[in-house]
Amino acid sequence: MGSVCGRRRRDDEAPLARSPEVPQETQEPQMADEAAFEGEDNKPYWDAPSRCGGCAGDLQVPLRLLSRAYAGTGFGDDAADWEGYLAVENANGFANSALYGEVNEQDFAELLKDHLLPPARVYDLGSGTGKLVNLAAVLGFQATGVELEPGRHHRACSAAKAMLRVQADAALEGLQPLQPRFLLDSFLNFDFSDADLVWANSVVFSPAMMEAVAAQARKMRPGAYIVSHKLLPGPGFEECGDAFLRVSWRPEGRVCFKVQKVLGESS
Repeated sequence: MGSVCGRRRRDDEAPLARSPEVPQETQEPQMADEAAFEGEDNKPYWDAPSRCGGCAGDLQVPLRLLSRAYAGTGFGDDAADWEGYLAVENANGFANSALYGEVNEQDFAELLKDHLLPPARVYDLGSGTGKLVNLAAVLGFQATGVELEPGRHHRACSAAKAMLRVQADAALEGLQPLQPRFLLDSFLNFDFSDADLVWANSVVFSPAMMEAVAAQARKMRPGAYIVSHKLLPGPGFEECGDAFLRVSWRPEGRVCFKVQKVLGESS
């Protein structure tokens, strides 16, 4: 199987297909340095603006369906929804709610499409309100989200039910959506060894949490991907490079996520 590690995939190059069948710490996200993008030799491995600037046409329908599904969940794109939701969470004792944020859905979809072909298996560890999982599912991926906080989990499930109601529209648009799966659990207890790509927005993950994720990730098939804000520690992974994506908590810039490829337990 070919590798895209160490370079960005050319626009005419096919993405990789599937093979057959704790305490928390806060860390400032790494921001993209605009000057670093100047010159061919200094381009990052994957950069959202360069990938998504003029290629959003084929994502307009999936993104519109996603927006419709979340319109009735009380946690859509409106700023008042965010403020009200965080106020309820904080009142219920979830002190880290202010740290919650989401990655731009279009950027995430393009990242998936550049690395995988449907129906590859995609897992989101700490999936929040499930937007990335629901979007991956409508794009035809086998998508699973694992979330520990009940409020976010239930909103993800509500949106998934709403997505079912718009699947007929998706079929009319030539999409082949799959049903997403959401689990209310700690991803530290979850076996994701069959994943083709694992997404972990690990901004507040402690070193112990990263060690636990790495131990599970080594069980994944060689060639599968881990995309995380922090590098997984220890052997068994090949670093592909930095991916820069837009995020809700930094509207003026992008945040760096690390792309790693699994080498296997024996490496």
